[in-house]
Amino acid sequence: MSSRIPLPPPRPPKMTPERERHLALTARIAAAQRAAGQRPGQARCGRLLRDGVRRCTSWPLPGLAGCARHLDDEEWQDTVDYPQAYFRDVHGGCLNLTVEQQAEQRLRDATPPACHSWPYPRAVPLPGQDPVDLLVTWHANRCAACGHRWPGDLVGDHCHQSGHLRGLLCGICNTAEGTAPPRHPRWLRYRTLTPALILGVHLPYNRAVRRRLSQALAHPDQNDPA
Repeated sequence: MSSRIPLPPPRPPKMTPERERHLALTARIAAAQRAAGQRPGQARCGRLLRDGVRRCTSWPLPGLAGCARHLDDEEWQDTVDYPQAYFRDVHGGCLNLTVEQQAEQRLRDATPPACHSWPYPRAVPLPGQDPVDLLVTWHANRCAACGHRWPGDLVGDHCHQSGHLRGLLCGICNTAEGTAPPRHPRWLRYRTLTPALILGVHLPYNRAVRRRLSQALAHPDQNDPA
């Protein structure tokens, strides 16, 4: 008898304007590569170097036509608006990283959580103030780790040892935090100084708090001050 636990199939990501634009961009790139007689995903960067003669032989970023040094404005904007799209849409979460991508991954791992650079509203919540509303309003639809806006897609992150709510993360960062080693440079900082600790909020992650959190996150337009 096998001891493996059957895992449910992964849920498809929601169709957002950023993801729709990313899929259209990757489709245009794949069509251009096929028209040039190249196999999508097997072509090198091929963009001109500074001398204007030689062409780059680095592997392009997944789903894009150029490497990290030769992206045009539209491709750079795509990497900002829709992070990790390559893993989910282009390679289905399975990808062999090149040397450049491994270096970029190490730089991302060393980056502190985004919430550590957000302004602190106050040390402790005011008397009578709902701590869940304070936490949701301070996040403003932003993930506490990557800092990107995910309206309607944030989830509550809690400590499995203490059972207390720590903050709000996107689905990608929540999975990364759960699988990261204890001494991971980025997640160690996050676990040491969580959004709840910054705001002075102490909430047990019980059924009532989860219900109140889901109600507060159900209206993302009200949580975004912009």
